[in-house]
Amino acid sequence: MAQRVTTQLREHGAARVRERSEALLEEAAERGRPRSVAERLRTNWRWFAQAALATAPSWWLAKELFGHPRPIFAPVAGLIAVSTTLGQRRRYAIEMVLGIAIGIGIADSLFTLIGAGTWQIAVIVVGAMVAAVVLDGSVVLVSEAAASALLVVTVQPPGTGLSGARFLDSLLGGLIGLLVTSILPASPTRTVHRAAAFLLGEIALTLEDVATALEQRDAEPAEQAWTRASEIDPDVLRDAITAGRETLRLAPWLRGARAQFARYASAATQIDNAVSSVEALSRGAVRAISQGDNVPPPVAEAVRELADAVRRLESTLDEGGDQTAVREPALRAAARATLVLEQTANLSVSLIVVQVRSTAVDLLRGSGLDRDEAERQVREAARLLA
Repeated sequence: MAQRVTTQLREHGAARVRERSEALLEEAAERGRPRSVAERLRTNWRWFAQAALATAPSWWLAKELFGHPRPIFAPVAGLIAVSTTLGQRRRYAIEMVLGIAIGIGIADSLFTLIGAGTWQIAVIVVGAMVAAVVLDGSVVLVSEAAASALLVVTVQPPGTGLSGARFLDSLLGGLIGLLVTSILPASPTRTVHRAAAFLLGEIALTLEDVATALEQRDAEPAEQAWTRASEIDPDVLRDAITAGRETLRLAPWLRGARAQFARYASAATQIDNAVSSVEALSRGAVRAISQGDNVPPPVAEAVRELADAVRRLESTLDEGGDQTAVREPALRAAARATLVLEQTANLSVSLIVVQVRSTAVDLLRGSGLDRDEAERQVREAARLLA
């Protein structure tokens, strides 16, 4: 008996490994297709342009203004500035630039006093960190100061023709990089669209897995759904919205993007709430199947309706279309789930129904309704199918 159980566990584990391997191979093949490659290139064209406009002018200006023969730290700082502001907070980019300048300045200064060597590396790195902390720098600023100081003292120490003025080079390059990202900023709507599309796609896939699990009375897809839901990170959308707001504030000429951006910003909290609701829903499905509780077929139908509403929400936020495209399937899902309670009232079904209704409210609010109206419509939804 024990041997048979062990064999079954091994076979199950091997099957899971094969499924995962096949999924990874399929994903790799998809990413390698010409259309996928072209899409990635199209998505990043602005970053390429920012890098070109930050590095070459930084090099040229450092040579012309300061007379430096090889001002390598100017384009390096410019490249770091445009790379860190791509979808991140501008404060973070500014701290990175200041960290580079501080690290280079401290390294150049200390090198002239104590020279090079093993223990000198430790002193210079710590000195750069101390200077950054004295200036009340964040972890980002302190770390970048230490890394820049280490780079200076180990790769191109003073005395190689770059000493002293590298501090100015790094400041110049960083300022040019920040200027470039202000003049040619990353599209805030494209950034939030990608973040929201990813979250909503994961939510929809989770709901579809839950529906399949309930229909087949199979705990495995329910467990996969629970795992998927628990790994969804709403911070991706929050960070994109924070960065987008800063971009719009610094680039007022992007006025035409404000309406679309506002739709995503308004729906962000509801998408976040939906992640929590769907995770609880998938956990309830695992519990119901594991305990063998009766879950009537309309519950799975309601979950599929929710998945449909989630996918429609993505399109509505992007295009600003008719909100009823989201609201109708969400309300049908709430209605089906509510009516199930007239057939059975076991705890597992009750928990799933509560989360279906909660997710429906989240989707209605994401489509533009306020909380009171969304909750009222969900309460009255059962009359539509009664």
